[in-house]
Amino acid sequence: MKGEVGAFTQWNRPSGPMPEQERQYCLFMDGTKYNRNIGCRRHDNAYGINGGGTERDRLAADMALYRHMREQRDLMRFVVLYFTRTCGWFFFNYHGWPWRGQLVRKIFRNY
Repeated sequence: MKGEVGAFTQWNRPSGPMPEQERQYCLFMDGTKYNRNIGCRRHDNAYGINGGGTERDRLAADMALYRHMREQRDLMRFVVLYFTRTCGWFFFNYHGWPWRGQLVRKIFRNY
């Protein structure tokens, strides 16, 4: 009887590994709405993954994210553009002062 209960429990469990959830690239907003996550991923890859760049590179990446959000008719596009331009350096600083790298990973462990 005990073996049957074990077999029954095994039968109810999903087979194989659980699918991994897609990484959330959007910070402080829901990436599942308006196709935001892909825009945030492209933004991170355009600027952040390459270890930064000039202010001109950062502006180009920020504007590409804005255009993506505009195409999706996302009303948060103005807010996101404002905060990426004014606060983005705080989370992703590649200039070496007062720190270097992705501070966001130190503050938010799951990002």
